[in-house]
Amino acid sequence: MINLGTHFRRNETRHSEWLRQRQWFIKAREDRGKRAERTEKLEDDLAAMGMEVVMATEIQIREFEAKLDAYEVATVTALMENQKQLDIVNARIEAMLAEAYVMEDGRRVFKTEDGTQVFDEHGVEVTPDELDFELIDNKAPTWKSFSRGLEERANLVAEREGLFEYQQKLDDARERVSEGEISEAELEELDDDLLEVMPGRVREHTPGIEATEASVTTNTAEQSAISPVKAVKSSIRTAMIP
Repeated sequence: MINLGTHFRRNETRHSEWLRQRQWFIKAREDRGKRAERTEKLEDDLAAMGMEVVMATEIQIREFEAKLDAYEVATVTALMENQKQLDIVNARIEAMLAEAYVMEDGRRVFKTEDGTQVFDEHGVEVTPDELDFELIDNKAPTWKSFSRGLEERANLVAEREGLFEYQQKLDDARERVSEGEISEAELEELDDDLLEVMPGRVREHTPGIEATEASVTTNTAEQSAISPVKAVKSSIRTAMIP
């Protein structure tokens, strides 16, 4: 004899399991649909972003290349000026070395204007035990004049290095443009960067660009930051530029 209670409970269990499976399939289908929608939206967003990238026109590229030419000419002019000034400063330093008092050990020395201190050509102070300061002619070049010459040379050498670095930036920008397509945004970024880091002396020789107050202030601060003794050491490390 069939136990109806047991029979109905089994049927109810199977029915509940079937409902759970059906709900799972429905939920899985809905999840797949949502993922598909998200994927489609993402693809649409990426496509829209791609459409927003505006490539630079041939005219814009030619205009930028014309700027590079002007910057290059200005940089070369600045380097030539820098070299001329270096030649003058080096000649003045050599003349002072030739007129300096020479110690027995071969060191050339310079007395301060008040006659209380003496320094050799390397910036090392000479003591009274090593040398009688009275032996140095008062007409000989002073430490102030010699150290100032070394300071000027150190500043010019530092400026020259900056000009060479800027020249390399110009070459890199020209190479990037010659590679082919470039966006307006990247072209503008290149232009802005070259203007931002342009040395003050290059600005002076670039048509339509004036030396900014910031660049003048920076150059002055850099020059005044080098002490005479530091300038001596810097000059020792840096070979003479003929």
